[in-house]
Amino acid sequence: MKNNIFELTDFGFLGQDILNPYFYLIFFAGLVISIRLGFPQFRFFFLGLKILTGNMDEKGSKGQIVHSQSFFAGVGSSLLLGSFLGTALALMIGGIGALFWIWIAAIFIMPVRFVSSTLSIRFRQKLPSGRYLSGPVYFIEKALKAKWLSLSFGIGSLFTILLFGATYPMVAITYIAQKGLLIKGMAFPILVSVILVFIVLGGIRRVGKTAGYLAISGIVLFILSYFLLFYGKNSGLGFFSAVFSEAFRIESLTAGGIFILMKSMASSTGLFFLSTETGIGKSAGVSGSVRTDYPAKHGLVSMLSTFFEAFLVSPLFAYILFSNGAIGMEDQLVFYSGLLSNPLTIGSLCLYISLVAFGILSLTGWFYTGEQNSYYILGDRLSNVYRILFVITILSTAFLIDKFGGLMLPYLFNYSFTLAVITSVPLLVSLILLSKTARVELKKFISESGMKYEIIQDFYLVLLSILPKNLISKIFGIISMLRLPRFLMIPILKAFAKTYKVNLDEAELEIQEYNSLNQFFTRALRAEARIIDSAANALVSPVDARISAFGDIKEKSVIQAKGIDYSVSELIGVERYAKDFINGKFITFYLSPQDYHRIHSPFYGKVLGYYYEPGKLFPVNELAVLNIQSLFPKNERLITFLQTEYGKVAVVKVGASNVGKIRVTYDNKIVTNSWIRFSKEHEYKDISILIDKGAELGRFEMGSTVILIFEKDTMDLSPKLTLNEKTQYGNEIGFFRKKLINLPKN
Repeated sequence: MKNNIFELTDFGFLGQDILNPYFYLIFFAGLVISIRLGFPQFRFFFLGLKILTGNMDEKGSKGQIVHSQSFFAGVGSSLLLGSFLGTALALMIGGIGALFWIWIAAIFIMPVRFVSSTLSIRFRQKLPSGRYLSGPVYFIEKALKAKWLSLSFGIGSLFTILLFGATYPMVAITYIAQKGLLIKGMAFPILVSVILVFIVLGGIRRVGKTAGYLAISGIVLFILSYFLLFYGKNSGLGFFSAVFSEAFRIESLTAGGIFILMKSMASSTGLFFLSTETGIGKSAGVSGSVRTDYPAKHGLVSMLSTFFEAFLVSPLFAYILFSNGAIGMEDQLVFYSGLLSNPLTIGSLCLYISLVAFGILSLTGWFYTGEQNSYYILGDRLSNVYRILFVITILSTAFLIDKFGGLMLPYLFNYSFTLAVITSVPLLVSLILLSKTARVELKKFISESGMKYEIIQDFYLVLLSILPKNLISKIFGIISMLRLPRFLMIPILKAFAKTYKVNLDEAELEIQEYNSLNQFFTRALRAEARIIDSAANALVSPVDARISAFGDIKEKSVIQAKGIDYSVSELIGVERYAKDFINGKFITFYLSPQDYHRIHSPFYGKVLGYYYEPGKLFPVNELAVLNIQSLFPKNERLITFLQTEYGKVAVVKVGASNVGKIRVTYDNKIVTNSWIRFSKEHEYKDISILIDKGAELGRFEMGSTVILIFEKDTMDLSPKLTLNEKTQYGNEIGFFRKKLINLPKN
């Protein structure tokens, strides 16, 4: 009796004979699509990463989940089968050299997922309930006008889902639960079924959120288990040397020529990609619910799934097997048996929980994909039949493992793999035929969104997303306040002033009188350096800065840059104030390191209160403004609400990279960018804080952005305002219209 999960996958019956043509077909599809699309896997790799980080998420677009949720739903659901079990089985067939061919093939196969996801969004359907229907069955019918083909694919995919998607991951997690976590019986499979139904019946939003949590948690636990269980057993150089040398085994060439090498490569590589469900259309169903107006935008993200599986997770698992001498079947069986027979430790517990999480994700992905197809074939009412069948299938699979050790499963696996390959044929052919449509969508996205083919720029923006920006800013803030000996500090300050062309003639003190970089940066000006516009209703610039944007607030939308905007509610954070600024006006000021960094009141008024939001600390330079969606609402900010005699004004002080602190003059208790940060709203009810026009309101400890928000019909922007031109604090920027209330004089 076969009691080991890897003994259950005996591919000698049907599976291995069909793996070779599957690999050749999917590789051919990837190659053709790559050529037709101009190799997007190279040109737009970093752009895809930038989209994945959330910097380009669109507010108000059609869809229900963001790009990252769909990505993790797709990747997470294929980690257990593809990146782990698929890698193990591929190494059994082709040795450690199979990993090299997986990498080569993955490069060309990446665009297959691009086309599949792009078409899913392009041809998705929205139901009155708000739910989106998408996937191969929908775009095959709509784009190819071949309902017979979409029905054939849909029926075949339902059988594939039940025989492949429901059984394969359930076998794995049941085995892990029994052998690793020592949970016997049917209690665990029943619990998994309940969790699965709860996730899927909650709709795509719950699927997306759960996928994000489970995938990230599972990856973290798996990496932790690696360091606790396997780290340091072999050198990375030895591993990669073996991969490259074994990929071109001399004995294979001499024993049977290149044919043997190609057959081994095709079988092992084909098994890996089939295990990751590539070419079957599983991830396309989830992609169809992504919130975007450009189908190709998410296609670039979905394309990264293949890279993530083949180049990141698979090598790590292969390295673990290689380090433990577990490449062939017998060696792997010894390795798994030894691992499972050891007492439960923190490391092994992390490993088992991560694998179970990936298994649940895989089942979730298949369950949801089947729902999409069953709705297309059976309709809404009868689709419940599919749900029942899926749950029955996973429970039956667990029962077979529990009672009979999986005696019948080798046949089931072979038939399911064969069915999966057959199902992939019409889809892969359709993707080749429809790659022209995907190319049109890609061109549309690039041209209309203003995206450019700039690898270095995209890499920089991705780097910004993953770096610990708040921590770096804290460290920079600490460094800027260091008081060094004068023989060191004076040259540093002079170099800073020279680099950024700081006007030292305006500074209140001589440069040698400043004790730190922060003190110099927050320097005061000489009394006569600025003249405050004295016109009674004139609004004045609160800062020395470049005017980066200004204009009308359309409903709730404020322009950040061409094609990018954000809502007043997002920026201000307090709804009772935000509603006052609908259809108002705004001015955005960008302060460079060259500028004077104290902030002044644009008009005489009363401080009503403030709102602090501890966001991120992205830079606010032109590159970031033009490429990061809703940049200012993402960043840390402190908003001062002023009541003037002509209406309310919100003075929004936006933090940025390397801004140590934002301080205000009216309340020294306010501390930004601290180690422990919480959102806070405060209203000054018991005291009256009045501030004159041009009086100091606060300061940035390093550079950033100030945004002024005005109520509707209370002011007019000055005709002197010029986009991207410099202004100084005290200069006229607009005029109030009509006095509404009277305030006591300060």
